Amino acid sequence: MRTKQKLLLLRHGLNCLIVCPIKSIEKLIHSVINGLDNLVFSSIWIKCVVIISFIIYYVFFFQLLIGRVSSKTDTHIWRNSMLAIKNIEVEGLFYNTTLNKNNIHLSEFSGQYEEVSANSRMNSAIHQYTSEEIFFALTTNTKRIFTTIHYLKFWAKHPGINCLIVFEKMDLMKNIYIRKYLKHEGIPCIVQTSNVRRYEERYLELFYLSWINQEKYHGYGERKKVKWFATGDDDTIWFINNLLNTLQQYNSSKSIYLGNISDKKSQLAAFGAHFAYGGGGILLSRPLAILFAQHNQECKRFLNKFGGDEMIGKCVTEVLKVHFTKDNNFHQMDHKGDLTGLLESGIDGLVSLHHMFSWWKPFPAEHNDKLNETMHLLHIAYTTLDKHFLKRYVRVNQKTNQSLLLTMGYSFSLFNRILSHTELSLIEKTWCCGEVVGRETRPKEDNKITWYFQRVITETSDRRAKYGMVYVHNTDMRDQFASIKVTLMN
Repeated sequence: MRTKQKLLLLRHGLNCLIVCPIKSIEKLIHSVINGLDNLVFSSIWIKCVVIISFIIYYVFFFQLLIGRVSSKTDTHIWRNSMLAIKNIEVEGLFYNTTLNKNNIHLSEFSGQYEEVSANSRMNSAIHQYTSEEIFFALTTNTKRIFTTIHYLKFWAKHPGINCLIVFEKMDLMKNIYIRKYLKHEGIPCIVQTSNVRRYEERYLELFYLSWINQEKYHGYGERKKVKWFATGDDDTIWFINNLLNTLQQYNSSKSIYLGNISDKKSQLAAFGAHFAYGGGGILLSRPLAILFAQHNQECKRFLNKFGGDEMIGKCVTEVLKVHFTKDNNFHQMDHKGDLTGLLESGIDGLVSLHHMFSWWKPFPAEHNDKLNETMHLLHIAYTTLDKHFLKRYVRVNQKTNQSLLLTMGYSFSLFNRILSHTELSLIEKTWCCGEVVGRETRPKEDNKITWYFQRVITETSDRRAKYGMVYVHNTDMRDQFASIKVTLMN
C-alpha cells in the first residue's frame, strides 16, 4: 500500500471514530421514533466498521509485539544500527588444589555485547600518511632518560620512526655513555646537544632543530619527505597508528598547528586555553614548520613565558598568524590519582597520554605498580588490538540487575546495577579532585568488580586467529574468579 493511500485510510479511520458513533445514534433515535422493527444502516456505517476494525487490529498487533520484546528480561541489549554487536565468550580461569588450570564457561557473562560509542568521532578520512612522514622531537636530561626510556620504547621502535632527542651540551658531555645506552635499548633517535641550559627554552628550539635535521638526512637513502613535525614532553606516550588515523582528517600542505588543551579546568585557569599543551603533543604541518624555522629568532621574544609549549603557541598564533586547531584525541592527562574511570570512559582512538606514573597510574597497585611492566602490558594490548584498543562493549542483564563493561585491552567490569547509555557517556570520577574539561562525570561506583588486562592468548580456529584476552582481579590463584578470559567470537 502506498504512503498516500495509508494516510488517506488513517484520516478516514479517525473520522469514523468521531463521526460513526454520532451517525449511529442519529439513526437509532430516528428508527425508534418511526417505530421501525429493523435497523438499516447506511453504507458509511459499514465502511466505518471495517476501517475501525483494521485500526484496532494493528494497534493490538503492535502492543503484542512490544510486549514480547519487553518480556525478554534475561538479557537486554541496546540496539543501534550504527554500532557493532559482538558475540563475546567469557570464561573463568582458576586453579584447583593441585594448581592445575581449569576453565569454566560463564554463561551470565557471555553473549551479545553492544559497542558503546566513543567520546570523540573523527571526520571522514581524506589524506593518508605513514610514520616515515612524521618527525618527532623531545628534550630531556641524562638523569630522567632512565625513566623516559620506558615511554620511548613504547613508540620510538615503531617501523619508520624519525626522531630527535636533545640534551644540554654539558650534561651529555659528563655522561657520554648515554648514546650507547640508547642504542643498546633499540632507540633509533638522533641525539643532539644544545647550549641552552633551561629546559623550556630548549623546548622552543625543538621545531627549528627538527627542521634542520630532517633537511640534513632527507637526502640519504630513500626516506620519505617529512609532512608533519611533532614535539612532546619526555614522558609523552605516542600511539602511532592512532596518530596516523587522526591525521587523515588534516591536509599537511596547509599551515596547521595541531594539539589539545589540558583536560583539567584549574590548569586552564592558571595557564590558559590559547595554545597546545606539550604533554599531549604538538604537531606542525610542513609549511608551518618552515615558517617557524624562518622566524626562530623572532619567536625568542616569548622566552619569558612559563612553558616551552606556551612559547610555541605564542609564536605560531601571534607571529606566524596561524590559529590553534584542537583535537580531542590528544590527552594532556593533568589529573592526579586513580584515573581508571577516565580510561574506561570511551577514549579509544587516543593519540597520546602524559604524566603516567608521575601523576597517575593506569592500574591499581595490587595489579601492577612497576613502570616497565605496565608499559609492556599496554604495548602488548595496543599492538594486538590497534584501533580497537580501549573500545567499549556493554551487556546489560535485567534478570540479575547487572551491567558488564568490556574496555578492550584494559579492563572488564561488573556493575551490580543497570547502567544507562547516558551514564556510560559520563566519566566515572575515580580520582578525588579537579573538574574535567569538556565532559561530565558521575560518582565513583561502590558496588563494582574490575578485572584488569594481563596477557593475550592467541587461538586458531577455522584458519582464523582469535585473541583471548586474560583479565585479572585477584592475584591469588586459588580464587575461582581471580582471572577471566574474554574472547570475541565474531
